[in-house]
Amino acid sequence: MKKKTVKNSTLFNMKGILILIAFGVWVNLTIDIKENFESFKDMIFSLGGNTLLIIIVTYVLFVILGIFVEGKDTDRFS
Repeated sequence: MKKKTVKNSTLFNMKGILILIAFGVWVNLTIDIKENFESFKDMIFSLGGNTLLIIIVTYVLFVILGIFVEGKDTDRFS
């Protein structure tokens, strides 16, 4: 299977959009926590779990993007 070649700036923009979406989902998950936590430890576990989930999903999306898309060097000085 051949990878689709895109400019590096396009690939950078795709990754930036994925990061912004991941941040938005993380904020949404954090805001939607409406539980009364018994302790600070429970709160940290809940927020840490959400954060870890978002980081893992974003990394997997980066890997999938890397499987199908390849950056093309478009520097004029090379």
